[in-house]
Amino acid sequence: MLKANDIEFDFAFTEKVGHAEQLVTDKITKSYRKFIVVGGDGTLNEVTNGIFKQKDVPTNEIYLGLIQMGTGNDWARYYNMKPIYQEEMERLKKCPSKLQDVGKVEYHCDGENKSSYFINVAGLCFDSTVVKATNEMKERGRRTKFAYLISLLKSLIKYKPWHLKIYINDEVLEGEFLSISIGNGKFSGGGMIQTPEAVIDDGFLHVTIYQNMPKYKIVTNVKKLYNSKILKVKGVRSFKTQKFRIE
Repeated sequence: MLKANDIEFDFAFTEKVGHAEQLVTDKITKSYRKFIVVGGDGTLNEVTNGIFKQKDVPTNEIYLGLIQMGTGNDWARYYNMKPIYQEEMERLKKCPSKLQDVGKVEYHCDGENKSSYFINVAGLCFDSTVVKATNEMKERGRRTKFAYLISLLKSLIKYKPWHLKIYINDEVLEGEFLSISIGNGKFSGGGMIQTPEAVIDDGFLHVTIYQNMPKYKIVTNVKKLYNSKILKVKGVRSFKTQKFRIE
């Protein structure tokens, strides 16, 4: 379809986890500036890290697009992209562009200071546990748009809350927390809206913090994860910030 629509392109197939980041970094050194991910949010995240970890070319000179073939497609959902490929061809030919924010995570691991970038949403605590379970499900060949929801319900059985100290704006929150969702965009987990007030180019992160709560309360409020009403649940707080720290 790319050829039929007279779109000139080169291509590369990823071979393993993390390979997309390596491919993009290499291609940037060879003067490539426009990248189209044919896949989902995971591949998109790797390409984003490839763009931002290289220091040879300013990131605002690089274009990033998507033809969605993933499980969640949450970044595409924010931009109202559709998996109708001829429509995607028309969009690529017009090449509309928008400058958006990207989040940066700095952390300490294995005795080293490290960093990583995210284009859409990052999660901690229960959210990260569910993402790990979802990835393992996909590795076993079980790909479904409900993968995140299935993993959420299964992970609840054994999950224990994390004890954290959170420095955000002028507050310090300390105690046991269920989950944290850090939104540059609104959507995560295949259509969940955990950061409903997030705007992808406003220069801020919208952080939703879930205090520890009974498991039955989580199950009874799952619907609110999809209808933008999660912030009305008691024990759920929202913050707008540019920087914060978690211990």
